[in-house]
Amino acid sequence: MKQDTPLARTQMTMPSVGEFFSPTGVLAHAGGLRFEYRPGQLQMALRVEKALIEGTHLVVEAGTGTGKTLAYIYPALRFSMITGRRIILSTGTKSLQEQLFYKDVPFLQSILGPLNICYMKGRGNYLCRQKLQDMHPASLSGTEALHFKIIQEWAETTETGDRAEIASLPEKSNLWGRIDARPEHVYPGHAHRRLRDSRGQRV
Repeated sequence: MKQDTPLARTQMTMPSVGEFFSPTGVLAHAGGLRFEYRPGQLQMALRVEKALIEGTHLVVEAGTGTGKTLAYIYPALRFSMITGRRIILSTGTKSLQEQLFYKDVPFLQSILGPLNICYMKGRGNYLCRQKLQDMHPASLSGTEALHFKIIQEWAETTETGDRAEIASLPEKSNLWGRIDARPEHVYPGHAHRRLRDSRGQRV
């Protein structure tokens, strides 16, 4: 008789990497996905899994259309759930980070059920409310005064303090760097918290 342990139950509920990416596997039968079996995706996923298990480094170069994100997310997720160890996925751009959290994670949850995942950004992406309150609008230039008004109106309703919510604020706004939550001159207790879990709740 097989022993019923948390590890055994996790292995039963989490298909192997080969089963997940195979031509007749979990992805092939997932709803809402136009599945195409890609050998390169499976090969990459198996290499990622092997590197995680052995604790070695891995560098992968793969072309567009390989399905790279799922090829590293699923092995990492499975490894984390089986071992109980946390995994950090660090991206080079915010757009990729948002793709992982808002597209790929919900897709995996539709197949596997709820996942314990957090979305983290650097402090420069978040507002320090005290800095905003201490700023004197009369001393700002025309462009900065306009940005201040936009931020001030948004600050009254935001629950996260994430500047990504302000579509009308230019990416290169000079004003933002003076009121964000980076450590220099941040007032304790006045920076918005920076974590959000896979259900959209702050943690």
